[in-house]
Amino acid sequence: MSSVPVSHPPLIPGDDQGAIHRRALAREFFASALYVALVLLAALVALPRDRLPSDHAVLATLFGTALGLVLAHFVAFRFAAHFTAEAGRADTPLFQEAVAGLAGGLLVALIAAVPYVLFSGDDALLGSLIALATLPAVMGGAIARLRGRSRTQALVAAGLALVAAMVVVYVKDFLGH
Repeated sequence: MSSVPVSHPPLIPGDDQGAIHRRALAREFFASALYVALVLLAALVALPRDRLPSDHAVLATLFGTALGLVLAHFVAFRFAAHFTAEAGRADTPLFQEAVAGLAGGLLVALIAAVPYVLFSGDDALLGSLIALATLPAVMGGAIARLRGRSRTQALVAAGLALVAAMVVVYVKDFLGH
């Protein structure tokens, strides 16, 4: 068996402006989703297990944190886009990128909330933690497969992504919010 990676086409092929823009939208969506997942994971890890807040309070924390993050990112992205635009005004594709970031972050909040629809208390919290920790791992494995790596190499990449995510969460939790 050869160790040379198999060449696969990119997830969004093409060099035309449309393909470049679609890749920018996907990048903004996934970057925001991963960022929000890591921050929500850290927020949930920091919850006191001996006096766990009500499910309603945890959901408010999830959505409040996610909404605050994506809105802050949206505003910062829009200001930066206007500041760096040639005419001083950002165009529609940049607005679409900012909206893609909003969508990615809010989707993660919805994914993290699903266990609270199905379970309650510690079980819901555990479900949310697993869902949020799975996102970076799945992304790491998917990136490896898209780069032509074997399934084994993709599993290793997923594991490394999960470890990296846990280190980020640990550092954030250790240093405090």
